[in-house]
Amino acid sequence: MRQNIKIKDTARGKIHSPERSPTIRSLLGLKKYIIRYRYAIIISFCLVIVTNVLLLISPRILKMVFDELERALRDANFTVSPGRILFFALLIFGVALFAGILRFAQRRIIQGVARQMEFHLRADFFLHLQKLSAAYYDNVRTGDLMTRATSDLNAIRMVLSSAVMYTADAIVFFGFALVIMLQIDATLTVVALLPYPILAVLIRSLGKRLHAHYEGIQEAFSTLNTKVQENLSGVRVVKAYTLEESEIGHFQELNQAFVDRNHRQIRLMTFFFPLFRFLPGIGRVVLLWMGGLLVIQGEITLGDFVAFNAYLMMLVRPMITLGFIVNTFERGAASMDRIQAILDEKPEIFDGEDVKWGIKDIEGEIEFRNLNFGYPDGTPVLKDINLRVKRGTTLAIVGGTGSGKSTLVNLISRIRQAERGTVFVDGVDIQDIPLNVLRSNIGFVEQEPFLFSDYLRNNIAYGLEIANDEAIRDAAHTADLLDQIEEFPDGLETFLGERGITISGGQRQRSALARAIIIKPKILILDDAFANVDTQTEDTILSRLDEIMRNRTTILISHRISTVKNADHIIVLNDGSIVETGTHEQLIEQNGIYANIYETQLLQEELEEL
Repeated sequence: MRQNIKIKDTARGKIHSPERSPTIRSLLGLKKYIIRYRYAIIISFCLVIVTNVLLLISPRILKMVFDELERALRDANFTVSPGRILFFALLIFGVALFAGILRFAQRRIIQGVARQMEFHLRADFFLHLQKLSAAYYDNVRTGDLMTRATSDLNAIRMVLSSAVMYTADAIVFFGFALVIMLQIDATLTVVALLPYPILAVLIRSLGKRLHAHYEGIQEAFSTLNTKVQENLSGVRVVKAYTLEESEIGHFQELNQAFVDRNHRQIRLMTFFFPLFRFLPGIGRVVLLWMGGLLVIQGEITLGDFVAFNAYLMMLVRPMITLGFIVNTFERGAASMDRIQAILDEKPEIFDGEDVKWGIKDIEGEIEFRNLNFGYPDGTPVLKDINLRVKRGTTLAIVGGTGSGKSTLVNLISRIRQAERGTVFVDGVDIQDIPLNVLRSNIGFVEQEPFLFSDYLRNNIAYGLEIANDEAIRDAAHTADLLDQIEEFPDGLETFLGERGITISGGQRQRSALARAIIIKPKILILDDAFANVDTQTEDTILSRLDEIMRNRTTILISHRISTVKNADHIIVLNDGSIVETGTHEQLIEQNGIYANIYETQLLQEELEEL
């Protein structure tokens, strides 16, 4: 029975964010993007100031109107003509229209800048993901990374656009309005604004709680995304085991956990938002009472009272948006914490200070010297490996599952990092060879090759900037794939589904082989690359590869003796150590592990022929 889902910080694949920090400090990671667009931001801020100045003019115009109307009521010799009233009305309209135009320009600039900063942040985020080593992704959930690259970045953009704009607008307006209100009557201003310190305390409390809530919400969303991604990638396995109902139930539990986290945040906001309206409303009640008395006593004019009331009402707008601002800032800060947690990850494999940038190419000779390698958990994988593969020769590696075959070849291309002084290419420590030079000269075909959701042509030519049809067809012919490609209705323009699912396993493997061949690598590594093809096809491919392999250093990993028997040199790995070495004939004479594997496979072939 499936247990209830609980999203924990210790869940496998979770990327631990740094200790929670205050909102401003969390958003300091955006500093370099803000500096890049500082001039546009300054212009936008200037527009905010001008816009708010214009908005603050309207109550002053109202004051003039009511003061003149009050004087007309008290002084029979003073009159206010309809034209005068129309003038004030048009003046208010003109001010409002100009302020609206400036606000449009302000929003257009800041929204555009926010989109550009989001673009650069997303690009930097993706670039950093590309720099992280393959080992990093062993324990990281893809769904979580997708959430950070989409939902979290969108939350940050909201901070850069709406939240920043509303915050600047509220601060500027509140400051200017406060100065004008103090000029009208300082005592009345202080009393009317008494609820606002309470608002400040509530905002601080709300911010802390929202930050924690949003980190939990995004983590739940990441878990949900991971579930969807895994189910879509493994949909055939789900259907094969008829577990659709079970997976639906599991998804519903995760979905409900995500909704529940959002409900807790919604309950928090529904408690605080009414307070943002209620507390400023207390100030208006005080104004009506005290302000009315001051007008009656003649200490302020009716125009002052109307203008003061207008300013106080206008302060309600920033207070209403205050909840949105806090909400957006805390959500963005929580998201920035999650993005920063990735950006703070240091690549394990990179070009160090000792890299010899003068190396532009390699010949292909490989040497392992006293190599020992283990995974971070302490599990030893390779032990005391000493081996030399001469340029242009073929090395075959045989061994049982878990003997370290794939790990050994991954060290050559620095997919995994060996200790300095243990792996050499052309007599140079591979850590001294620029990564781009090393990897661009290595063609790699895995047992389970990865193909992209793209045209077959582009998958084969993936390693080249420009590839013509002739080169693509030559590579496909060598991989014994060209005849089948020509049978496809769209030929090289056949669009492959996710991971190349629309073609067979053997075709995927041969497509990957063609992709490795077309770049003309100095080192060709075939890691059980013929596991999904029959022996006849394998013989055809090997015969076509013979000329290519003759000019390149080739490493063959295979469980089939038929694949490796013609290699120049064969080693047998067992429990991470080289236990046998020699040619096919020499290993047969040793009557060890290799000979036992060979005899077993011969027997199997004889039984299949019966």
